[in-house]
Amino acid sequence: MTYWTSEDNVAGKPGTALFIILPTIGCYRFRIGKACYMCAYPTAAPKVKWSQEAIVDYVREALRKIEGKDRVAVRMFTSGSFLDNGELKPETRRKIFELLAEMDNIEEIVIESRSELVRYDAVKELAEIVPDRRFEVAIGLETANDDIAEVSINKGNTFGDFVRASEITRKAGAKVKTYLLLKPIFLSERTAIEDVKESIRKAEPYTDTFSINITDIQKGTLYERLWEKKEYRPPWLWSAVEVLLWAKKHFPDKRILSDPVGAGSKRGPHNCLTDYDRVIGKAIKKFSTTQDVKYLMDVNYTCRDEWMFILRENLLDWQLITW
Repeated sequence: MTYWTSEDNVAGKPGTALFIILPTIGCYRFRIGKACYMCAYPTAAPKVKWSQEAIVDYVREALRKIEGKDRVAVRMFTSGSFLDNGELKPETRRKIFELLAEMDNIEEIVIESRSELVRYDAVKELAEIVPDRRFEVAIGLETANDDIAEVSINKGNTFGDFVRASEITRKAGAKVKTYLLLKPIFLSERTAIEDVKESIRKAEPYTDTFSINITDIQKGTLYERLWEKKEYRPPWLWSAVEVLLWAKKHFPDKRILSDPVGAGSKRGPHNCLTDYDRVIGKAIKKFSTTQDVKYLMDVNYTCRDEWMFILRENLLDWQLITW
C-alpha cells in the first residue's frame, strides 16, 4: 500500500503527515510522451485502471492510520494532477474531501496540480467542504526561468501560467504551495543555487509555502542517462542548506519545506558520500518540520571546503553565501 505517516510541519507547527499516493492513471503529459525530464513517478501508476469508487475506498482505508493522532496533515499525490478530471472525477474529489472533513484532527490538506488544470470552480468546491482547514494546492513551478523550464525540465508551463493558477487558487479560497527544483540538468552548482533564489524572489508574492525539491535520480529518465554518463551530478546537500537558510532569512513569514529524498546516496543529493551526509539530510528534514534554522546551523562543516571549491570554480560571488 502506498500511504505512510511521517513527522512533518502541519499548518506551521510540528505534527504528523499522512502521505497518500492515489492509484490513478497518472500525469496526462507522461501518457502523451511529454513527461518532465526528471520525473518517473507516473511509471508507478497502476497497470489496471482502478474504479473511482475503489479510489475513494482506498483513501478511507489510508485514513485509518491517523485515527487518534493529533495535528495531522493529509497530503495526496496522484503521480499527476488531483484536479485532472481524467484521473479523478469531480464527484470523486468531493467524496474524498467529505471524508477528510469528518476527521477533526486533520488541520491541513494538500493536493497537487499542474498549472493549466487549476480551475476556479474545482478549487472553490473543495475549499468550501473544508473551510476550517488549511487547504493548499501544490503547483510544480520548478523554476521561474522559462528557458530553464523548457530546456532542462520540459515542464510545458511558463511562469505566467503559474501566476494565473496561483491567483485562481487564492481567489477560490485555498493557499498555494510552490515546488521548486534545485539543480535541473545543464546548470552548474552555482547557477542552480542562483536559479532557486531568483525563483523564490519572483514567486514569493504568489506563494504561501515553498517546497524545495532537491533533485534525485529517478529510473528511466533523461536525468538518469546523463548521470550514468557522468554528465550530471545531483546537487550538494550544502547547496540545499544554503538555499534554505537564505530563503528563511529573506522570507521569514513563508513556510519553507524540503524533504531530501535519497540524501547521502549516489542517486540522491550528497556531499562526499560519507555517513555524515545522512545527518545533514535529517537536519534538513528537522528544519522543515520546525522551521527552526538552528538545525541547519548546528551541523558540522564536513566536506564544505570541497563544495566551496566547486563554487569558486563556478565564480560564485562570495556575497551570496549566507553563513
